[in-house]
Amino acid sequence: MIMEIIREGPLAYCPPVLDGKNYSYWMPRMILFIKNLDGRAWKALVACYEPLMITVDGVSIPKPEVDWIDAGKQVSIGNARALNAIFNGVDLNVFKLINSCSTAKEAWRTLEVA
Repeated sequence: MIMEIIREGPLAYCPPVLDGKNYSYWMPRMILFIKNLDGRAWKALVACYEPLMITVDGVSIPKPEVDWIDAGKQVSIGNARALNAIFNGVDLNVFKLINSCSTAKEAWRTLEVA
């Protein structure tokens, strides 16, 4: 007997899985899943998280995490949660398209046009 691979869990904390052929099914479910994580995750997706930067010797570089103020940490946490949901909501072949994305918005846009 051949067993089917379970692609999604029935529980609310399991994201839907995009297999490359079911985007119109996956997208509204993933939106709700990300909104349900918390407001920071959804805001990171729609507002596009930008890493905190500092200028050193006239060059803009990412600000070290140890120097982040609370607001910066919260925005970063939102991006990480949304990006984690997206990464875990795609199969291996789709993941290859977004594995280098550093923001949830970048990954989302890539999937929209894939």
